[in-house]
Amino acid sequence: MSHPISRRGILSAGAATLAACSAPAPEEMLSADATRATGAFAHGIASGDPRADSVILWTRLTPENVNGGPVILTWKMSETTDFATITAQGATEANVAKNWAVKVEATGLKAGTQYFYQFSLGDKTSPIGQTRTLPKGEIDSVRFAVVSCSNWQEGYFNAYDHISRQNGIDAVIHLGDYFYEYGASKFEGTEMAKQGHLHEPRHEVITLEDYRIRHAQYRTDPSLQAMSAKFPMIMIWDDHESSNDSWKTGAQNHDPETEGPWEDRKQAAMRAYYEWLPIREPEAGKTREHLFRALDYGDLLSLVTVETRLTARAEPLIIENHIDEIGSEEEAEAFKTNVLGDPAREMFGQIQEDFIVSSLQASKDAGQTWRVLANQVIMARLISPDMEPYIGEDAILALEPSWPNVRDAVSLSKYGFPLYADSWEGYPAARERFFNRLDKNGINDIFVLTGDAHEFWMNDLSQDDGKRVGIEVVTTSVSSETLLKFMGENTEDYSLLMTQANKDARYYNAMHNGYLDITFTPRHAAVRMMAVSTTKSRDYFASEAASFTVQPKKESLNISNPKGLNLKQRALFNGLG
Repeated sequence: MSHPISRRGILSAGAATLAACSAPAPEEMLSADATRATGAFAHGIASGDPRADSVILWTRLTPENVNGGPVILTWKMSETTDFATITAQGATEANVAKNWAVKVEATGLKAGTQYFYQFSLGDKTSPIGQTRTLPKGEIDSVRFAVVSCSNWQEGYFNAYDHISRQNGIDAVIHLGDYFYEYGASKFEGTEMAKQGHLHEPRHEVITLEDYRIRHAQYRTDPSLQAMSAKFPMIMIWDDHESSNDSWKTGAQNHDPETEGPWEDRKQAAMRAYYEWLPIREPEAGKTREHLFRALDYGDLLSLVTVETRLTARAEPLIIENHIDEIGSEEEAEAFKTNVLGDPAREMFGQIQEDFIVSSLQASKDAGQTWRVLANQVIMARLISPDMEPYIGEDAILALEPSWPNVRDAVSLSKYGFPLYADSWEGYPAARERFFNRLDKNGINDIFVLTGDAHEFWMNDLSQDDGKRVGIEVVTTSVSSETLLKFMGENTEDYSLLMTQANKDARYYNAMHNGYLDITFTPRHAAVRMMAVSTTKSRDYFASEAASFTVQPKKESLNISNPKGLNLKQRALFNGLG
C-alpha cells in the first residue's frame, strides 16, 4: 500500500529544490530568423491535408495592383529539389475576390512520398516547399509536431522555429488559436509592443477585411513560413480564429449591439480561414463548419480531427456569474446536476459525433494500432481544488485584468467545479455520452491531442464510473502567456496542487511555452514535451521539459516511463498523493 502525501507536504518544498529537480537541460542557443519574405510571394507557401494520392498546396500573391484583374500562377511538384522530373503541375488563378490567396489540390501522387513544390508568376518564384503524402500498408512509425495558441502580441513563434529545424516530421498538427482576434490597446506598453510587435489592424477583427489583414500579418512571420514550407499542416480552429469563447450562436467576446450579427462575423472568420490556410474546401453539401475529417497513416494510425466551437456547442457557462445561487455544498451539487449537467448542453452535435465514432470504429476494425483525436479543449475530468489557501492577493491582482471574476472563482473553488468551464468538463453529459458510445463499440483506447490551455498535461481519460477510455496529451502554447506570468514562483507549487487534486491528471506543467513531439510505432508512442526558454526574444534555448511512453494495454492505453519529473511530480504521476 502506498503512503499518501499530504497537499501541504507537497507544497512545503523549497522553491530552489523544486527548480533544481525539474529545470530541463537546455540545448544550444538558437536564433530564429527575423528576415521577412518580400516580393510576389511575401506570405510564403504551405501544404496541408495530405491524402495518399494528393495534397493541398497554398500560397498568396502579393500583387503590384491590389485592385487589379486576375493573375495566373503556375505550380509544379517533383521528388527532387532540382525539379528534373515533374510529377505534377498546373496553373491557377489568383484574384481579388479570394484576397489573392490560392489553393490547389495536387493529385496523382504516390503514397508515403516526400515531394517538393514551387509556385511561379512569370520569372518570379516562391520558395521551394516540402510536403509528404499519407502512407499505405505496413509502416514503422509516424511523427507529429503538435502546436496550439500562437499570439503575435505575446511573443515570437520560437516553437515554430524549433520545429522547422527538425527532420523526419510527417506533419504539423495545429490544434487551434492559430491567431488571436484581439486589438492592440491592451498590449500597448508591453515588452512586445516596445519591439513593434502589435496586431494589425490595431482594432479587434470583426469584418472579412479585418480577418484577412490579421491572417496576412501572421503569415509574414519567418518562423511560421519556415515551418509551413517544410512540413504539411493538419489544422483545426479553436475560438480565437473567430472570437474568444465562441459557441454555435455567439461568443464571449462578441457584442451584437456594437459588432453586428454573430452569424456575419462567424462566416467572415471562416471564409478568411479557408482562404489563408492549406485546408481542403468543404465537400459538396457540407458547410464550412464541417472541419472534422479522418486521415489514415497506413496500418498504424487513424487521425480524426474534430470541431468543438461553431458546429453545435452550447454557450459555455461562466460559473462565477452564478455565485449568488451557490452558497453551500447542497446548492453547488444542485447546480452541477441541473445546470452544468444538463443533457442539452451539446459539444459535437449528432452528425459529427456519428462521424467520429464510425471513423474510430473503422480504425479498430482495420486493426490499426492507434486512434488519435485532434481536439481543441481539455477532455479529461479536471476540477478545481480549493484555491483560497494558495492564491494570494498579488496573484489575484495580476489575474484580474484578464479574468475580472477571479475573486469569485477562487471563492467557488472549494465546491469542486470544473477547472475550465469552457472545456469538456463544462459539458459533462456530452462527454459521458460520447465515452459511453465508444465503450459500447469496444473503443477504450483513444489517444487525444489537445490544445487551448497554454500548459502541458498528461491525463488519463475515464467515464463517470472510472472505466478507462484512453489518454490525453495537452500541448502548451506557442507564444500565448502561461500561468508563470501571473503566478511567478508559485506556478510550480500550483502545478503540484492541480495534479494531486485530480485523479486523472498524471502530470501538469504550466511553466513553459513550446510544443509536443510525438512518434507513434506499432509498440508504443514516445511523447516529448518540448520547451522554449523565452518568447520575448528571437534568441532562445530549447529543451525537453518531460517525456513519456504510451503503450496499448488491456484494451486501453498505459502511460509509463516518465522522464524530466522531480520527485514530487513522479510521486503524483504514480498516484501517491
